[in-house]
Amino acid sequence: MVVKANIQDNDTKELSTSQRISLLAINTDNNDVDISIITASELAAQKIIIEHCIIATKAYDANAALQSIVPALSLSATVLSLCNGMGMHKTMHQQLQKHSDKIQFLLGITSDGALLHQPFKLSHTGIGHTFIGHYLKQEHTNTFLPPHFYLQHTLLDNIHSALWQKMLVNCVINPLTLIHQCKNGELFSNTAHTHQIKALCAELSDIINSVIINSAIVNNAVEATINITAEALFNASQTVAQQTAKNTSSMLKDGQLGRPLELDYLNGYMVKLAQENGLACPINQQLLRTLL
Repeated sequence: MVVKANIQDNDTKELSTSQRISLLAINTDNNDVDISIITASELAAQKIIIEHCIIATKAYDANAALQSIVPALSLSATVLSLCNGMGMHKTMHQQLQKHSDKIQFLLGITSDGALLHQPFKLSHTGIGHTFIGHYLKQEHTNTFLPPHFYLQHTLLDNIHSALWQKMLVNCVINPLTLIHQCKNGELFSNTAHTHQIKALCAELSDIINSVIINSAIVNNAVEATINITAEALFNASQTVAQQTAKNTSSMLKDGQLGRPLELDYLNGYMVKLAQENGLACPINQQLLRTLL
């Protein structure tokens, strides 16, 4: 299987399209998969047309990554965002609509595991499941995914509820594992952290139920059907932490490596929603002051 990876020019200063980069795919067949690297400028020079595109960057890079390849998209392309967090989808959709109103913009969340060993070399460390749905509400779910789409997936009529639930769990696990410098499972196994976790869950629940449900603010796209209590969010976060007990959260890893954090698209986005609607959010604000 050959997959073309479209990345920005500044990421490939020493690469050419003739180079082959090994992608270690750990699956039932234990296969290695080669990918071809091509820059945005080379896409234009070779007049390559993209019919299917997956944006799987950090949230803060999503719009720039998309902008770099929009000119190469076909007028009826399918674009799938697998980025975590909230706050970037509206601008991504606007970019696509300027190019063509026939482009299909999909959002997804995945539990597949991947480990980056070095640039352009990674392992598929766990087969999970991917949920996919339209950014804008459709009368029916029709996605036009590639015929041999690798990820095990389910199509949802309303992907936003799933996105919000994952986002809220990330708002709990990610910043707290960075603050306490612990793996996911250690966060909930340490009873000293319980009060802090419950207080954070209560504040996030208040925001989501007051703002998202009552005002139906979901990126101006579709009405959410999520209504999560503080207890339910605590339990969901604990379940995820236990299932990924030995994992280092992406935010903890980014912090350890001195990379930018996705806080603006997680807890920072919740603070923005709270402030716009006159809600108190002292716990999330304190997390931002501590980590930014």
